[in-house]
Amino acid sequence: MISAVIITYNEEAMIARSIDSLKRVADEVIVVDSFSTDLTTEICQERGAVVYQNKFVGYRSQKKFATSKAKYQWILSIDADEVLSSALINSLLTWRKKHNKADDLSSSPSSPSGYYVKRRTDYCGSWVNYGGWYPDKKLRFFNRDVGQWSGRNVHEFVKLKEGFSTSVLNGDLLHYSINEPAELLRKLYTYSEMSARFMNEEGRSTSFVEAIYRSVFRWLRQTIFQFGFLDGRLGLKLARHNTLATFWKYRRLDFMNQGEKDILILQNNCLKEAQIVANAIAWFNPQARIEIKTFSENVNSKHDIDSVVSMTSKNQNVIGDGLRQLHQFGYPAGHRFPEEKDWALLS
Repeated sequence: MISAVIITYNEEAMIARSIDSLKRVADEVIVVDSFSTDLTTEICQERGAVVYQNKFVGYRSQKKFATSKAKYQWILSIDADEVLSSALINSLLTWRKKHNKADDLSSSPSSPSGYYVKRRTDYCGSWVNYGGWYPDKKLRFFNRDVGQWSGRNVHEFVKLKEGFSTSVLNGDLLHYSINEPAELLRKLYTYSEMSARFMNEEGRSTSFVEAIYRSVFRWLRQTIFQFGFLDGRLGLKLARHNTLATFWKYRRLDFMNQGEKDILILQNNCLKEAQIVANAIAWFNPQARIEIKTFSENVNSKHDIDSVVSMTSKNQNVIGDGLRQLHQFGYPAGHRFPEEKDWALLS
């Protein structure tokens, strides 16, 4: 017997397709929703899922809660924007045939207690095949008696008890998470902000130098070592976005290490994005004093910006370069940094 679990928040666009792909392999579908404001819960209930509401405090915590609501011993966890491919469904059906008796569902060190799936991500209608994006192996099918959600509350993973083994299921888990270019940036910078906070809470420290070399290594790893260049222009574009997000994460951690006493956000013609960043920082550190400086249109040069920065307090952390770089991408307002809804979700 298999329990499929999904966590959701405003996922009406994809959730029906995700649930439908589970019906042939799962004996129940559990959905834990973070108080969606769209039709997510209604769609889930129409398709026979059992829906619970729970405040979102992090991905690991939410998935632990979802697992606790499942009836059965074996858990199949997917995200709301993921769909089981036909090959993966067949692999799970084959597994079921081999474990068709309740006595067979217990795990032992001699047989797999968890199974990895290969996740394939769709970027605006194109499959990403390199750069670490595929095969993006995730342990998503596991025996709850020996496996549990672990790691930080972002980039969570299933950890099995020592001595128990894993295997890999045939077939792909299809990931439809990026329907427009701006959506990738929103996700990257949401995860970067969350990661910086959790690292800071763990006592992790960093510096500007580390932000630089981590970013450089990220680009080299994704583009060269993980063959991202074989995806052509798309691969180079994704590597650039991941590199900027890595830089942002470590600069944010550095600011948090310093206590974020006073924060100056420089913006020129992108006030909405600056306000989104300010709101995000305020959620992470309600005591932070944040100032947004708006320049007139004729104040654009680096010299002019440096002049403004030099007049600020030495205790003031300055966020400017990342905002200006993202502004140059020309994405719709509100998408260059995490949308307001992401921070409302976490509050």
